Amino acid sequence: MRDFFAINLNRLDYAGALHDPVAAVVFCAPQHVDYTVVGGKFVVKEGQIATLDLQHLVEKHNKASKRLAS
Repeated sequence: MRDFFAINLNRLDYAGALHDPVAAVVFCAPQHVDYTVVGGKFVVKEGQIATLDLQHLVEKHNKASKRLAS
């Protein structure tokens, strides 16, 4: 089983760099990954983290932040 990631290079972040896709990924500092598969399982799918409940995590962090600010 192989791990891989995929990035859509048809974004403004990579404009002018498509002549060398590997260099584009290395030097253009991608902000988002579209897909990441590790051990045959999606970790990132369609740009969203698939391994956690992001909404729940945001709510938890907001509550902790509110407590710290009080």
